[in-house]
Amino acid sequence: MSIEGKVKKVILASIRNNIYKVFITPNNPIDFKAGQYVVVDFDNEKRSFSIASCPTKTDEIELHVGGSDREKSLDAIEYFLNALVEESVIKIDVPYGDAWWREESEKTLLLIAGGTGLSYISSILKNCLSKGFTQDIYLYWGVKDSSFLYEDEELLNLSLNNKNFHYIPVIEDKNEEWIGKKGTVLDAVMEDFTDLTHFDIYVCGPFMMAKTAKEKLIEEKKAKSEQMFADAFAYV
Repeated sequence: MSIEGKVKKVILASIRNNIYKVFITPNNPIDFKAGQYVVVDFDNEKRSFSIASCPTKTDEIELHVGGSDREKSLDAIEYFLNALVEESVIKIDVPYGDAWWREESEKTLLLIAGGTGLSYISSILKNCLSKGFTQDIYLYWGVKDSSFLYEDEELLNLSLNNKNFHYIPVIEDKNEEWIGKKGTVLDAVMEDFTDLTHFDIYVCGPFMMAKTAKEKLIEEKKAKSEQMFADAFAYV
């Protein structure tokens, strides 16, 4: 469905790493599932962004912009900032993606995010908590170093206020002073679990991370392919 909207606000989430949160107000309420994404028309170039907001919030779309492709990220931020200042109308196609949360399932959830792939995971997490999901939820968020943990405080607070939610940040920088887990996010998951047979697993991050996660978790941790979800899996 093609809709129009306006950028309501842009928040700098990480100064050092140029990660922003963009909030868009659509002209009409939107209907999407947790884990889906939008396609934004950037002056005739279309780009995809995972929706970070909960589906219950139909009057606002939250996007997280930033990532490994610095040039594209900066171009996107410039576009959204110009739209905010000029109050111009932007065009959006929504929803896309088949890796949405299967809320009818009662299995334990394992959510694996790399970088701003957290936006996809965030939508699923918010929806689970808003619906009173009682099964355990494990969120592993992998980043280069702690400066990339732009949602760290919010996630820590959620874990303190929801006994079934377990938040595990993982940094790759081995030289940083850090009391938590170090290495890749997949290394941390592999270390912490022995049998993922009864888990629903959702993954978002760089393509190779998602590909490797699917292969290793199925081969070594008994994960079931039909219980693993990521848009990247369509290309694996």
